[in-house]
This record gives sequence, C-alpha cells and structure tokens, in this order.
Amino acid sequence: MIGIYQDSFVDYLQENLGDPIKIKSKNIVCRCPWCEFGKEKSHYHCYISLELPIWHCFHGGCERGGNLKKLLKKIEGSDITDRFVDKEKIKVEKKFFDYKEKETKVRVPSLQENIFSYKSSYMRKRLKFANVDLKNINGLVFNINGFLNLNNIAINPTLFRIKDYLHSNFVGFLTKHSSLLMLRNVDHKSDFPFFKLEINSHHFLDYYQLDGGNPNSNKFVLGEGIFDIFSEQIFDSLKLKNSVRSYASVLSSKYSSLIKSLVFYEQVFRPDIVILSDNGIGLEYYRKLKKFNKHIINSLNIYYNKRGKDFGEKIIEPEKFVI
Repeated sequence: MIGIYQDSFVDYLQENLGDPIKIKSKNIVCRCPWCEFGKEKSHYHCYISLELPIWHCFHGGCERGGNLKKLLKKIEGSDITDRFVDKEKIKVEKKFFDYKEKETKVRVPSLQENIFSYKSSYMRKRLKFANVDLKNINGLVFNINGFLNLNNIAINPTLFRIKDYLHSNFVGFLTKHSSLLMLRNVDHKSDFPFFKLEINSHHFLDYYQLDGGNPNSNKFVLGEGIFDIFSEQIFDSLKLKNSVRSYASVLSSKYSSLIKSLVFYEQVFRPDIVILSDNGIGLEYYRKLKKFNKHIINSLNIYYNKRGKDFGEKIIEPEKFVI
C-alpha cells in the first residue's frame, strides 16, 4: 500500500500520465492531465493526497483540483476509484469519498426595507455604513414569517413560541447550502443574541459565505461571527482579499467542522486557513486544531484584534500568529 492507495495506482499513473511519478511524505506528484499532459518538465504540479482521495494542481493558471473521481474521469473517462482506494485507510469520514448532499431549493422574500426600516438601519450600522446595497447581500432575510411561509417550514412547538419574536427582532442569513437560517438579534443588549433555524439536515456543517477576490485561490478566511467576515471582506484590514477564495462563518467556533465542510464542498486540496479569532480563544486551542487537522490543511494563521473583542469592532488593529 502507498498511503490509502493500492500499489497498482502508481503503475496506473505511470502508464497513463508518464514518468516521473514522485512519492513524497504526504502526496504523489505527477503530470496534471489538464495542463501538463504530454509536456516534458523538470517538475510537475499535480499533487494527490496520500491520506484523502483529493488532489490539486498548483501550476499557475490551472489550479484545478477536487475529488479523486474527477481526476480519474479525466484520465480514464469513467470513475474507477474503487480499484485503487482502500476506504478503511482514509483518515477522515468516508463521506469525504463518496457522499453527495441533496440540495433543497429555498426561496428568500424581498427585503421590503420600507417596512423593516429598523432592520435596514441595524444592517447599515453593523456594516459600518459602508456603501453596500443590502439587496445584493446573498441570503439576507428581514421578513422571517414570510420566509417560513414561502418555504413551508414546519413550525414545531419551540419555533411556534418564538417565531413572532424572531420576526420582530431578528435579521436572517441563509447559509450557502440552504440548510440553516442564521438569525441575529437587532437588539445588541438582548440576552438572546442569535438563533439557528434548521431547514434541512446535512452531513457537513453548513456555513454563511462571502466571495473573496480570487476564486482560484486555496485560501479561506474564517470568522465566528457573520459581521466579522463582513467587516473584513469590505474593509480588508489584513490586505488579503485579492488572495482569498472566500470568507465563511458558522456563528460558532466549530472551526474543525467548518474546515472539513470547505474541503468537501469547495473541493480544495489542503487549503490555507486564516481565522479571525475572538480574543477569548487562546492559541493553544488553535495549536490543537492544527495538530488534529494537519492532514487536511496546509497552513493556519490566526489574527486577533488588539483594539477590541473581535473583528466586528469599529476599530481593527490586527495581530498575527502563525500556528
């Protein structure tokens, strides 16, 4: 065995892509069948993980990657992954290998800013009055009861008791894969600051996402709060936006689950992770996060805001730590 692969996998790559095939500590390195097939170079850029059935081409201008199925379909014309991968040796859940999520169509009602003017004012204040058209914010929901009715969401006893309060006092953010509506209270003094409304279940943790400046990058910026990533995406205090694929938040510090979700959904090979940390989370937490996810991520950089609790504050003075 070579990592999670049968020995015949290297023979297969040699036969179909040509030599050299290099086996390193964590990857098999070979020609990329998209950008390097038939070309003679001193070094090739297709990296196939020895621990996960995923791959990535690091050649500038290519940057293809994803599940091993995609690579083998390009070479063979069909998925022959089962011939080479020992699923028992995969170090993370089998669902990385062959699970497919069922997407649900979820509709978002119009904002009606004239009716929900106080929610509009809350959003503009939280976005630090940046020149942002609220109608262009993906998944933003003011009309909570309208959202429930529009999508025929079942009202359980707990939701029944609080749905009118949610409608009056909360703004919602629909997650990327439409499994959650993340709700934030417009009253910052409330002891009920947020609520997560589950729409449907997913095997992986869903997240709210904002676009970065480089869709081909393998770098993600993660934050605990939605307004942390909004603030950083808009004002770019770290000067990273042009190198970032996307910004993501789950309204919690479940970063390990979020990283696994990004690897699965975005099909990015060993991403570079940047976390906008709450000051209440120490570096030891992130050292453990890196240790237990080193087979998934390439690098982990942590930023704290020296001028406040987090990156949602009015003034941001970032302090960087490389883990």
